Amino acid sequence: MTLLARIFTGLGTFLIVMGIVYGLVTGEYEGATEMLTVAGGGLLIGVYLTRAVQRASAVVAAQAAGAGPGAGDTEPHVPPTIWPLVFALSMIGIVFGSVGPRWALAPGGVLLVAALVGWSLDVRRQWRHYDHAAGVGAAHGGAHRRTEP
Repeated sequence: MTLLARIFTGLGTFLIVMGIVYGLVTGEYEGATEMLTVAGGGLLIGVYLTRAVQRASAVVAAQAAGAGPGAGDTEPHVPPTIWPLVFALSMIGIVFGSVGPRWALAPGGVLLVAALVGWSLDVRRQWRHYDHAAGVGAAHGGAHRRTEP
């Protein structure tokens, strides 16, 4: 894990804890919602950087093991999905709940979690298919490894 990934992951984790404590102690849910939103962004960047380093290491290892130079040069295309729309709707619910009636925070939060999980599963499924087709599945934690004759 790179230093920058650790910084963003640590910042995101810290802001999650502080957002929850701040919301419970002060009763001001606007500030807590903002902290949790920034925490989510920090965690997202930290996880993305960590996965990027892992993928780059896997490509370098595959090339060193004798795979062709073009084995991991391109990323797979993730097909169109509904999850970005669900994510946008969840943000509308969270913002609306922050400045309006508090009951809108709960559906916004549920939609946010559903969008993050659904979108992550779609992307993960596509990467698994790509890794399997490229023969670098074992480098990413998969069960298959391409063997050269």
